[in-house]
Amino acid sequence: MSSLRAHAPLTLVLALACTREELAASSASATTSASELGTGGTTTPTTGSPTDCSATPSELFTRRIAPLLASDRPKTCNTCHLSGVDLQLFVQETPCQTMACLDARGLVDLEDPRSSTVLQWISRADPASPLIDQGVIDEEYAAFLAWIEASAACGLCYTGATPCGEPVAATCPADDPKNEPKDDPGDCSPLTRETLFRHRVYAWRDRCYPCHFDNQDFVAPKWIASGSCELGSLTTMRNVLDGGLVDLNDPANSLLLLKPLAESAGGVKHGGDDKFADVNDPAYIDFLAWISREAACTQ
Repeated sequence: MSSLRAHAPLTLVLALACTREELAASSASATTSASELGTGGTTTPTTGSPTDCSATPSELFTRRIAPLLASDRPKTCNTCHLSGVDLQLFVQETPCQTMACLDARGLVDLEDPRSSTVLQWISRADPASPLIDQGVIDEEYAAFLAWIEASAACGLCYTGATPCGEPVAATCPADDPKNEPKDDPGDCSPLTRETLFRHRVYAWRDRCYPCHFDNQDFVAPKWIASGSCELGSLTTMRNVLDGGLVDLNDPANSLLLLKPLAESAGGVKHGGDDKFADVNDPAYIDFLAWISREAACTQ
């Protein structure tokens, strides 16, 4: 299959080809639990109609996901996430590889599709945004849910070793202190908290290189996501929160702070040597600022 990235105009054609009736029918079908494994390479949806696993996940992507990636179409992720986070960030060379990448990044849950992170991102978009209404949100949610459920039932069809492609050696604008936002609104919105993480934590990731990067061969927890800056920061934030590295009841007791902190300054044993000399280290102060905000926002 030719590169999806190289054929962006195709998504416009597909979007125009989808009739209102097709969208309505496909959205309705996504509200049911998608599939149960059948026999002979097919799945049996809850409607009772068997589905051919050799075609269904990829066909769902072509018919329902690709039109959502049209370059001139408003997307829900742009309303609540870091600037530049776009559904296009997830697209690899084929639908099979794209789903495998989403799975590798922990953005889809093939055991419980409705718990997938990407669905949570879509559902929390603001329907009052200038370019987004509830219809856009519902369409994206239904299409992605159907695709994830079909993939969960049929299994991943990509067998390569690097589903997300080769790591991108890139720096982020947030890595330069001169580009740090001067005005922190101080609220608990997802955008504010994600932006704070990107500037206060992800920007210091080189302190933890190479042991904790997901593209390096070291025996250490791989909580830092490589790849594109926007998706890498969001994925890293999820890894930190899900991995028990922060203590929201006592931020200063978080392993994210204590592991890199010198033992002489109150840190704990760390196989990667000291990264923060003491609690006055600028990185320590930034890490603590983000954890403290998370703690305040989850009380």
